[in-house]
Amino acid sequence: MFSSKPSRSHPGAKPGWRARLDAATLLPGLTVGFFALVLLLGGSARADAASLLLLRPMAVLVLGYALVQWLKSPATGLGVPIGAFALLAGLALLQIVPLPPQVWTALPGREPLVAALEAARVPLGWQPLSVVPMATLNAFGALLVPIAGLILLAIANEETRERALLLLVGFLLASAALGLLQAIAPSQSILYLYRVTNDSYPVGLFANRNHQAVMLAAIIPFVLAFGERLARERGAAFLWLGRIVALGLVGLCIMTGSRAGSVLAIGAFLVATALFADARIAATPPYPSQRRDRLAMLALPAAVLLALVGIALSGAGAAFERLADKDSFDDLRFQILPDLFAMIADAMPLGWGFGTFPEVFEIYERREMIQPFYVNHAHSDWLEVIIEGGLAAPAILLVLGLWIARTAWSKRHALLRPRDHASRLTFSAFAAILILVAGSLFDYPLRTPAGALGFVIFLAILAVPKAASPGSRGE
Repeated sequence: MFSSKPSRSHPGAKPGWRARLDAATLLPGLTVGFFALVLLLGGSARADAASLLLLRPMAVLVLGYALVQWLKSPATGLGVPIGAFALLAGLALLQIVPLPPQVWTALPGREPLVAALEAARVPLGWQPLSVVPMATLNAFGALLVPIAGLILLAIANEETRERALLLLVGFLLASAALGLLQAIAPSQSILYLYRVTNDSYPVGLFANRNHQAVMLAAIIPFVLAFGERLARERGAAFLWLGRIVALGLVGLCIMTGSRAGSVLAIGAFLVATALFADARIAATPPYPSQRRDRLAMLALPAAVLLALVGIALSGAGAAFERLADKDSFDDLRFQILPDLFAMIADAMPLGWGFGTFPEVFEIYERREMIQPFYVNHAHSDWLEVIIEGGLAAPAILLVLGLWIARTAWSKRHALLRPRDHASRLTFSAFAAILILVAGSLFDYPLRTPAGALGFVIFLAILAVPKAASPGSRGE
């Protein structure tokens, strides 16, 4: 009774260490801190990036904590994406389970490997399905980042999810600013963060110009959405500020020379600008000036189109030059398509193992295709997923795609008429997902930790209900 230590029920007692580790207390800071680390260090898809030495262990720790909190009170809304990513990780683990010689030598496509081992008089022994087990183990490690991010977002509140979104947008704007500096600086300057990079292009905080362009295209609708919100709260000047920043992102995407990124950025700007403006006009009383306002809202997209046509005709802009090149569709990524389809056919239905593409491609590479550099990816992530994961991996992704489509359909009114901030964020998230999916047809932006994290943030913003902005009925 003489102890100075307060009792647990004392109203002035300080919370113990268990309370301080409670999700409601720790989760917001942990989410923002972990996401900031991933976005800063996760701009490369290479397995030998030095930043992974810090990023991967941190992802394991965060995933462990997030799983404990999620199992205490499972949150709804993101169960299907979490399950899809978990199944992909489980598939990667199954691919490195050792199999007896009688089994793995009978797998489709293993005949050249068996012949090589027999020619070298090496005992066949037990081998996994994956022809490069360490590469598959690395692919499993890469999946831990988006899984940890998804679970954190699933148990987070709306404020924390919006902070994560703002962090992503801010990171990519900073990447754009760094890209501008790289564009005017000498190549191979200290402004490039990765040893293997496109050192003559504005890659920003990424290692690859295509990844930079596609990710910048994905946030253009968000920049416009936040500009609309600030315009309502602080004045019309912010509406035009948002449009100017978004238009600057379009220009930077063109400067990267990324064809897919340039087209996606232009489309995102034109569609989002027109749709947001039309919804704002439609939300006002039906005065006769509405027709004039709708005509006026087309002025900016029309001016942008005219400017782009002028750039194309003048020959400026690396992306336009590549699009106009008559041999643009004969570049390497299209020349290797027959080899990619052969790799798919020979290993069906199980695939070669996640992360094994570079080594397997060497078996199929034709003599006339051999060049001083090597092909590290299929440059079509959807084909590479089939090559490495067989039928199981695209089946898992198909389930995820159907979930995205169903979620979008349930929110079709917000997507078609985004009149308030919440519905504009929903539209922007869906547009960003489509941009990343389309970008993956010609590249592999989701294989970077930053790109994968951006994708799961967009999934969370699309799926989890958001409160409407105050006064949204008149917006």
